[in-house]
Amino acid sequence: MNVGEALSHGRLLLAGISDTPGRDATLLLSFVLGKPSEFVHLHPEAPVSESLIAEYTSFLERRSAGEPIAYLRGFQEFMGHNFLVDRRVLIPRPETEHVVETALDLLCNMPSPTVGDICCGSGAIGLSLAKRLPGAATVLTDVSREAVDLARENAERLGLSQRVTFLVGDLVAPLIEMGFAGKFDVLATNPPYIPTDEMETLSTTVRDYEPRLALDGGESGLQVIRRVVKEAPPALKPGGFLVMEIGHGQGEACLEMMRETGGWSETRVLRDYAGRQRVVVGRKAGLREV
Repeated sequence: MNVGEALSHGRLLLAGISDTPGRDATLLLSFVLGKPSEFVHLHPEAPVSESLIAEYTSFLERRSAGEPIAYLRGFQEFMGHNFLVDRRVLIPRPETEHVVETALDLLCNMPSPTVGDICCGSGAIGLSLAKRLPGAATVLTDVSREAVDLARENAERLGLSQRVTFLVGDLVAPLIEMGFAGKFDVLATNPPYIPTDEMETLSTTVRDYEPRLALDGGESGLQVIRRVVKEAPPALKPGGFLVMEIGHGQGEACLEMMRETGGWSETRVLRDYAGRQRVVVGRKAGLREV
């Protein structure tokens, strides 16, 4: 079998199962071949060994069952870097890059900021910030020790192990416990925000493979968000920012939480490139030290 035939076979097998059968087949075949994805379209005549066809077929069968491409390949691209991912962590989405970009805009005039990533998962947000901000002190936390272990691996791969601190614990609590109260210029987070009653409506790829702990936001989807809004201020410097991913339609509820909690100013909701509510930003009241 050659590359073109293998690609056609993959497309046919995934048709009606995946929303993007051609893309999925291309990514899996190029991964098995150890080639860039362009190769499979530019060299359809190239032969593929029986052993590689067997490996490719195995991946296609797993993808047909719903397993995400990122877990099959073991990595996901985010902010220009490949992050290791597996079933211990949520797969970073392109939409979450808005959290990183927003934080970078807020930190652009700070040569040595202190940055936190709560619910860090793979470390995609915090490590992307650390990579772009060489003078930053960065702390990543997650309630899942397994997630923190994987984030450590990603830090090592990115050459950040000596510049990033990892803590295991629930939301902001480990930051306070380890003496980081009032230290952060920015706390960034992608907390679970899907309402519990919507979990069963998610695609098999998400519902059956990605960790529920990173998805389920409680009855209204706002359970963890509400805690972050309440618990973040003690960890922030006066004038520090919370940058948090939210679900579409949750913006007004988040702004109302900040008003009710008090201590927040300059609150706003930002939309992604599709026009959907994606990020809420709030600034801790008080004057920033110069």
